[in-house]
Amino acid sequence: MAKDFSQILDDCIDSINRGDAIEACLAKHPEHARQLEPLLRAMSQTKIAYSFSPAMDAKRIARQRFYAAIDRQRLPSFWQRMLAPRVALTSLASVLILFAVGYITLRATVFVGQPPGSVVPPPVSVVQPPVSVVPPSLITIAAPSVNGNFVFLISDEVNDIADFSSLNVTIEKVELLPAGNSTQRIEFTPEVKEFDLTLLPGEKTQELWRGNIPEGEYSTVVIYVSRVYGVIKTTGEVLDIKLPSNKLQISKGFQVSAASITSFTYDLTVVKTGNANEGSRYILKPQAGESGATQKPQAPSKGKGK
Repeated sequence: MAKDFSQILDDCIDSINRGDAIEACLAKHPEHARQLEPLLRAMSQTKIAYSFSPAMDAKRIARQRFYAAIDRQRLPSFWQRMLAPRVALTSLASVLILFAVGYITLRATVFVGQPPGSVVPPPVSVVQPPVSVVPPSLITIAAPSVNGNFVFLISDEVNDIADFSSLNVTIEKVELLPAGNSTQRIEFTPEVKEFDLTLLPGEKTQELWRGNIPEGEYSTVVIYVSRVYGVIKTTGEVLDIKLPSNKLQISKGFQVSAASITSFTYDLTVVKTGNANEGSRYILKPQAGESGATQKPQAPSKGKGK
């Protein structure tokens, strides 16, 4: 179930209080980045303005009082030292009495109604069968195929890509998740791992992989990104762009069949964040609205005499 905006805001505040950067939270929730950023920055500035650090002497005195209170709790009082042996003996006697009463009651319950000389059968232990956990099955497509039923393409939605003279993205693998409650995952390694996103604005695409995948309905496409770096056009600076989890995910359903070729275009975009004090920063995120699949019929095989 998707989180509402209030819960996402609470999660981001907790993450920032643990030391994470605001940009990491914005990259994790790109669909709410425009609403989250002013709230998170206002929270951070308020936290700085009202931060308080006690003096070192006050810390030392408070620590001494704390340790002294702990030592007083550890020392038993006079009456505790006097009554401790008696309490221990009383507790032991109570346990022995309860054990004896329980044993007598058990024998009376087991042997009631049994004829003289009868043998009471031993209790039957019931062995519960082990609970089997079905792990998610992973299907790795070993090799591409020029006649495959699935084509994976990359494109760029124009946002702040014009700030770069080049923006190189390296994808290590692509993962497809079937629709429904299936635990199966389809995985393949792109033939083209590294590409320049500045060459793919708007409607332009680049094919990264073509091959055969199992037929069926799919709901999610995940790409695992190992590196993103770009060259700023105005300064020539080489800038590394960090991703919070080194993977990007799009949830968009599509179907794959043997009778057609499914082409899925994964649309990426780079967005500028930050302010004048922090300097320019950029995040890479997927664009679900611009991504999706198209299908065309497979070319018919040529038969003899035709």
